[in-house]
Amino acid sequence: MRILVVEDEIPLARKIASALVEAGHDPVVSHDGETGLSEAANGSFDLMVLDVGLPGLDGFEVLRRLRSRHVATRVLMLTARGRVDDRVTGLKLGADDYLPKPFAMQELIARVGALGRRYAEEPALTLQVADLTLDLASHQTFRGGRPIDLSTRELMLLKVLMREPGRVFTRTELCERVWEHEHEYDTKLVEVFIGRLRRKIGEPALIHTVRYVGYTIREPA
Repeated sequence: MRILVVEDEIPLARKIASALVEAGHDPVVSHDGETGLSEAANGSFDLMVLDVGLPGLDGFEVLRRLRSRHVATRVLMLTARGRVDDRVTGLKLGADDYLPKPFAMQELIARVGALGRRYAEEPALTLQVADLTLDLASHQTFRGGRPIDLSTRELMLLKVLMREPGRVFTRTELCERVWEHEHEYDTKLVEVFIGRLRRKIGEPALIHTVRYVGYTIREPA
């Protein structure tokens, strides 16, 4: 993949670029928000590794402006460890994944590879399964034209499922994507939120339990 790395710590940016090259990718490096925004808006990148704490425009503002221009490049955000608000803000603005600093380089490469596998095609700004739609820009959800009021966590969980309809996610996977380490992979919490989503989405059921494995979303039979 052609990857834009926007990271102001020059030694770290070089290490990331080197690791991406070794993994077979084609990285371009930028060290500030303004330049990163210009590169991302004008270049054809498959993915962007975007640090939150940038000089000038921070990572959130870069992402906000990109999404307002309908630039759908996949974004992996680098956030400060322990800053839950940063991760939630990034996901609400349209980030596809996040990685807390400091991180192991092999984990970054693994997450980049996972994003490449999940979104081989350019991601859409609206997700749809049957008559359920999720607008990634406005964060509004509708079922058959009826608006559905979702909490931030419910929205994040539904987004993960709708990104890959038909894929079965384990409870641990969903914990990692939505809650990270905040609840030490409390799988009972996933069950509670799945139940809330099912009630709000209504019938016919779209979210299904795969016994002994996890959950998936798919069109009714």
